[in-house]
Amino acid sequence: MTQLTHATHVVHATHWFMGWGFTSEARPQSFASCWEQVTLPPPPGICCAVLKTRLATPAWQALQRWMAGCWPQVQWLAVDAAEIAHITTPTMSQRVAQRFGTGSVSEALALHAAHTYAVPTHAVDRHAAPTPGAVAAGGLLVPRLVSEDRCATLAIAAGGLSSPPFPTGVHS
Repeated sequence: MTQLTHATHVVHATHWFMGWGFTSEARPQSFASCWEQVTLPPPPGICCAVLKTRLATPAWQALQRWMAGCWPQVQWLAVDAAEIAHITTPTMSQRVAQRFGTGSVSEALALHAAHTYAVPTHAVDRHAAPTPGAVAAGGLLVPRLVSEDRCATLAIAAGGLSSPPFPTGVHS
């Protein structure tokens, strides 16, 4: 399994990389239920990662509508399931591991997006030890949160965005 950095807090992060896992039955309330569990104020930039296979579901439309109501300038990343296979996550679901090769889709999506697109939140070399209180690029800030109806999950990684990799706005 690929090992990515996990963190419990972050300072000076300019972006959150939100990994969204959801069933095709998820509704705006499912996503809101996940968000209500986040106890930190969001940074200026938010990038959301979802599985490409979910783009054809009504839940994808519900997620876009809900996010547009909260953050109109969200950036999106659609990820192939193969890109998150073998990413080690703090949460381990045997069912998810058998289907996707990782313990949590939302955590793996958040970690993958941040690991791919984040720059360190401190001004030192990526290979040097981070300064106290800083998060290495791609650190997991919020582990998997599950909606009340169990139709959606959210995990958040944090970091600075190296360059805009995704389109902005809501797309159908």
